[in-house]
Amino acid sequence: MSISVIIPVGHKDHDFKLIDQIKDKFDNFEIILAASYQNNEVKKLEEKVDKFISIHNSTRAKALNSGAEVAKYDRLWFLHLDSNISLINKIDFEKIDDEKINTFLLKFDDEKLKYNSIGANLRTKYLKLPFGDQSFIVEKKLFNFLGGFTEGLDKGEDHEFIWKSKTVGIKINIIENFILSSALKYKEHPINQTLNTVKDTVLQIFRFYKPQKKYVVCHFLKDPKSPKSKTRLRKDLTDDFVNELNENLIEILSENIQQIKKNKFIYQVSVSEKDHKEYLYKFSKITNGLFLTSQKELGNSMKEVIEFNLKYFKKVVIVGSDIPFLSASDITDSLKSTSAKNVFYPTLDGGFCLLATSDNKILDIIDKVKYGTDTVLSDLTKNVSKLLIDNRFYQDIDVKEDLVKIYKDLKEKVYSLSPTLKKLYTLLYSNQKKFSE
Repeated sequence: MSISVIIPVGHKDHDFKLIDQIKDKFDNFEIILAASYQNNEVKKLEEKVDKFISIHNSTRAKALNSGAEVAKYDRLWFLHLDSNISLINKIDFEKIDDEKINTFLLKFDDEKLKYNSIGANLRTKYLKLPFGDQSFIVEKKLFNFLGGFTEGLDKGEDHEFIWKSKTVGIKINIIENFILSSALKYKEHPINQTLNTVKDTVLQIFRFYKPQKKYVVCHFLKDPKSPKSKTRLRKDLTDDFVNELNENLIEILSENIQQIKKNKFIYQVSVSEKDHKEYLYKFSKITNGLFLTSQKELGNSMKEVIEFNLKYFKKVVIVGSDIPFLSASDITDSLKSTSAKNVFYPTLDGGFCLLATSDNKILDIIDKVKYGTDTVLSDLTKNVSKLLIDNRFYQDIDVKEDLVKIYKDLKEKVYSLSPTLKKLYTLLYSNQKKFSE
């Protein structure tokens, strides 16, 4: 079994017994230390671990996310440095459920705090609210999908992470064994510290609670500067121009994402191939999460994304990022149809730029269609029942002839365009000779 163990280290931490515990108990566990650059003691351990990350302005959330980003294995174990794993055994990891957040029960290393342990374990079992000192074991795809730990929080990043999982219906799997946690912070004022912990927990419940998400919008995109984006367009136009065009389209997409965020029942995910993960890790900060598809073909990617998301949401929307006139309200409108299980927004070239589906049966056919042809929509919809095809046709951008049509439409509406569309119009106006010849 292969697991990446991610351990955050603060600037005052100095007890590193946990590292030897892991190395003694487990083979093939990658150890990643994500440490504050101010901690000089931890730098001595750089040769003892598999990966060492030095972080400026570190917070626990930032350290955990940095470790997850470089992790080699698909299973991530987020573990506090003051944990004692002497009771944990290899067999415990056979109980991991990759579709859930896995956690252990808690004991303190001081018997005087046994009632604190009981309270923590009751909270975990009945409220499904484990905290970080119990450790989390999460499959990387699930962790990315949840957007990782929220880095803007001064504390409670573990609590907030669990509430995020609850909003999309991801459950907790309790592994029935105990992690020992340090009682150091309780020793001087045990009653006051216990009361403060209870108070913080209650306040954080009110702060972090969010209603259950019903729908997910999956935005398909690529690194705008990658030679793999707009390959047909790059054959006829310069890379500099295509890169700038892509950046404009990303701005329009970003504006739509911000507008959609106003709907508290919609979750949003950035989707791309793993080749674009460096860019996607950054871009996904404006959505709720990230989905790196393992597939190269578009049909296979859409199938993977839909299949995963239908486990958690009532309806899944997949949408492209190169349709300038597709607005946020157009995207949310696709969710309003209750009679149709599949809603398509057609494009002028015979394909589609948006699919909203609640239909598991579409998984049988969506990867069978030959994409990039002018019969994509007709080939797909002839095998789909309970469908609705929107009566508007959208213009996407694949070849330079598409830019001629986009420019014409923008010119006709120039006085009513949003700032991002005006920026696109200006770009095309300045370069029209390039794509009109």
